[in-house]
Amino acid sequence: MKLRYTVPLIFMAVTTWAQQPTGRTSSSVSNLSDKSSAVTKTASQILDENRSSIAVIVAAGNTSLKLGTGFFVRSRGLLLTNFHVVEGTDVVGVKIPGSGEVHLARKATGFDLDNDLVLLEVETPTVKPVILGDSDQVKVGEPIVVVGNPEGLEETVSNGLLSGIRQHDRRNLFQISAPISEGSSGSPVFNARGEVIAVVVSTLESGQNLNFAVPIDYAKRLLSSSTEEEISALPKRTSGDAQTGNNSSSGPASADPAKLAVEAMSKMADEIRACKGFSFFTPNREKKAKFYYRTHWDPATDVRFDVKPSDSLVAPFQGIIEFSVHSGISPCSRADDESTCAPDRLPFSFTTRHRYFYRVNGSSVQLDYRTYFDNQQQDWVLEQGKSDMCWDRVGKP
Repeated sequence: MKLRYTVPLIFMAVTTWAQQPTGRTSSSVSNLSDKSSAVTKTASQILDENRSSIAVIVAAGNTSLKLGTGFFVRSRGLLLTNFHVVEGTDVVGVKIPGSGEVHLARKATGFDLDNDLVLLEVETPTVKPVILGDSDQVKVGEPIVVVGNPEGLEETVSNGLLSGIRQHDRRNLFQISAPISEGSSGSPVFNARGEVIAVVVSTLESGQNLNFAVPIDYAKRLLSSSTEEEISALPKRTSGDAQTGNNSSSGPASADPAKLAVEAMSKMADEIRACKGFSFFTPNREKKAKFYYRTHWDPATDVRFDVKPSDSLVAPFQGIIEFSVHSGISPCSRADDESTCAPDRLPFSFTTRHRYFYRVNGSSVQLDYRTYFDNQQQDWVLEQGKSDMCWDRVGKP
């Protein structure tokens, strides 16, 4: 009973200062896209028509507390959100903005681990559902509107474009430019007609406003599900295992995503170890002193790698490779090639420690960004510009 009373208190703390609704509309209760208006609507109109359909979610467990967004897809209280919002929790509270009541969701009537979706049965009177659109008919570049509760800020509206349609494990993901934050997970993505075409699911932390949503057609199959499961009894996935579920089509059930990521990064580290050093000669431009400068980079040494779970759905793991490179410049007597170059003076040389970050999805690895340790600043610094070094080419598409 203690957790039952904790949830309303959490909602009060999170939402008392959030934006309050200005009213409700009396639009018809329907969730069939063919009955919706074909007229383009403003973001304000979309918000007004769906105020009572979008809810704040607070999910509590013994040691966790999660904030998210959900929206009603049936008038009898079926709420759709991301599976990760309620994963590992025992009590889920649902609050409709502008309402002082907190309703409880104790059961899930369907879930899809592959697409990070769950359908919750909320103990609430009849509600107004959203209108579901057809995500197969969307086009890249069309305008979209997201209504959610980032950081508990109720009824936050953001707009943007459907930036792209990406393939991920044989499924589509919508890339959207509308800003999202913590608490936006599970928010509905509306098209210009006010139909929900997707569900906000993740953001790429290493990018600039690179956000993703699951097409709504993947969620429609849950509406016909006859299963019923206590929320506390829902399966718990291992870290980063966002792609493995009951009906996974990504590969053999025995393929461990974490193991694949480790194997992929081990291969990347081996490729960096295999990179050969190189050097080149630059003639001195002074007329009196005739000698060459030999600039050299030695092979990478002390190569190490690590793999960590990532919050990104498109790259569930982050790979890190750290290594040292010794380089320098040596003046030498005029020579025809490197073998006859004898240094006349003490060479200028130094060793730089590098740390490269990769996005890892299964066996696919892509270089994300590069850093090096600056001895003067005593900190890791982002490497700017392009490079054609062997170790920089490893992991590039």
